[in-house]
Amino acid sequence: MDQRFQQEWTKLKSEHTHDRDPANNYGCFNVEACRNCNFVYNSRACIGCHNSDSVIECVQCIDCRDCAFCVGLNGARFHILNKEYSEQDYYAKLTELGVDWNVEAFDPLDPYASL
Repeated sequence: MDQRFQQEWTKLKSEHTHDRDPANNYGCFNVEACRNCNFVYNSRACIGCHNSDSVIECVQCIDCRDCAFCVGLNGARFHILNKEYSEQDYYAKLTELGVDWNVEAFDPLDPYASL
């Protein structure tokens, strides 16, 4: 490859991957110990999840919200161990298991983060 091509490729790559963190997450906010996730929010210890919110220790869940300890779900809400619960039963079960569902990861680059 010529030098100009390599420079252009390096520039393009850096412009489109600047939001990736060392755990290979992209577009994630308020996450704690997540890896290989894209657009995941308010979540903890997830692996390979995408477009999800408030998921805890889930693996390869997509478009999920309020799920814990699930694998491979798509579009699910209020699930624990891939079993569906009502909203009230979901939070009652997490409380019974002693799971704190609140995630408050501190991002030093977030200008709106509370100190």
